[in-house]
Amino acid sequence: MAKRRMITLDIYDSDDFLDMPTESQNLFSHLVVRADDDGFVSNPKRLRRMLGYGDNVFDLLIAKGYVLAFKTGYVVIAGWPSMNRVEPSKKTITNAKYEISQLRSINKRYELIENADTSIFEDASRKVLEIRQQMSRKVLAQVRLGKDSIGKFSTGQIKDEDDEEIKKSLKNESSNNPFQKNSIEELLANNPEIIGLSNELFSDLMVDNPDQAVIAVEAIIGQYWRLRALADDGNTAIAVKEQLHGKNNGIISIIKDAAQEQLKYMKSRLANFNMFGHYFEKGLIDRVNTEISSGGSDNATI
Repeated sequence: MAKRRMITLDIYDSDDFLDMPTESQNLFSHLVVRADDDGFVSNPKRLRRMLGYGDNVFDLLIAKGYVLAFKTGYVVIAGWPSMNRVEPSKKTITNAKYEISQLRSINKRYELIENADTSIFEDASRKVLEIRQQMSRKVLAQVRLGKDSIGKFSTGQIKDEDDEEIKKSLKNESSNNPFQKNSIEELLANNPEIIGLSNELFSDLMVDNPDQAVIAVEAIIGQYWRLRALADDGNTAIAVKEQLHGKNNGIISIIKDAAQEQLKYMKSRLANFNMFGHYFEKGLIDRVNTEISSGGSDNATI
């Protein structure tokens, strides 16, 4: 497999791509450089966990059509034909032979062939279409709420039933939106490994500012699963911690030390408390990296 990849600015300079969170942009870049000569990646979920990102970061790439996901675990870069072409004499044939048989290249972009066996796709593929429809309806409803309501209000024509209908529509879309933030309760229920640590670090924050607490807890969860993947790959620093504290407890101890250092650093420096989650997440990543590479340091910053 080639070690160099081309990335087209037609994608990276587009408003659609730049409007995505930086995490999704970064994950896409990692997928591109790790793809085989036909644009397939065999371990996207493992890569996501190693980067410390949540499912929604990857789901957004699917929803926006930057990657196609298969039930077999493979993903393919949809715009691969426009970015990379390997000479046949130097090309390594992809292992995703069945998956590539279900694709065709149109205008330098992978698409499903008309008679493709769609059973190879995850059930989530149908959800992707629903996500796009929901997002479209939500945008239209927001435009209507912001545009029509202003116009009607200025002319005295707004009707209560119209406003309630729009609000009801937005509420329903929000309840079905897979990209909305999970509650603290949902996050902890789905990740029991970090319940004790999260309560120890953020018990007051959960009460006073739950929105920021969600971001902070998600950062803890992302680092936990990232370190779990690195431990399974044989990371020496994590192995030593797990020998001392036990499996999982070793990882928790690394995250706890890094988190406490970051909180201590932020205590006297954070001016805008509404940015707590962002600063904590960034600092936690830097400090965890320091912990597992050099045994700890007090020099990481936000």
